[in-house]
Amino acid sequence: MVTAETMALRSGEEDKRLLGRPLEETVKVLTTVLLVALSLLLMSIFTLEIRDYAFYMHFLYLPIVISAFWWGKRGAVVSVVLAGALLLVSMGQQESASHLLSSTVEATLFVMVALLVGTLSDEKSAALKKEQRFKMETAHYFFNPLCIAEGNLDLAQQQASPDIRKELSEAQQAVERIKKVVINTVETGEIHE
Repeated sequence: MVTAETMALRSGEEDKRLLGRPLEETVKVLTTVLLVALSLLLMSIFTLEIRDYAFYMHFLYLPIVISAFWWGKRGAVVSVVLAGALLLVSMGQQESASHLLSSTVEATLFVMVALLVGTLSDEKSAALKKEQRFKMETAHYFFNPLCIAEGNLDLAQQQASPDIRKELSEAQQAVERIKKVVINTVETGEIHE
């Protein structure tokens, strides 16, 4: 059965999608494609027209590092594309062997930088997932006994005399405070009410 809540979730999910992908992922892909295209344009302009000045080589690291940061080691594909383009341009110019060797070293550095940043990004993502899992398990282990205590306090309040109800109410307030602390710890990593 489809409820109004399910429909709201579905419509919200569709609003955040573009080209069949989540909006954030689409923006990342388009940004990377734009940076790679700009890199290739700079490479062709400066290689064919202005042969002496190679500042564009520094710009090539931007899409390499960004894609490796966003997609981990899978982002190294961008470095392979740019390294291949650099080697093709170098071979197409038919320059000296030292120039080709220099381009090969630069292309190798592209891939090495991408793999290093990608590895660090993957490790960071794994650590964040592990932290989230720990928080959720911790919350589960705290909430189960708290819910049991809360239920037992409710039952006890219904059957207790007025004098004891006040004590049980204070105990219930303490349980609520503990629940708030657990929620804040899980959501923000801070221990407070």
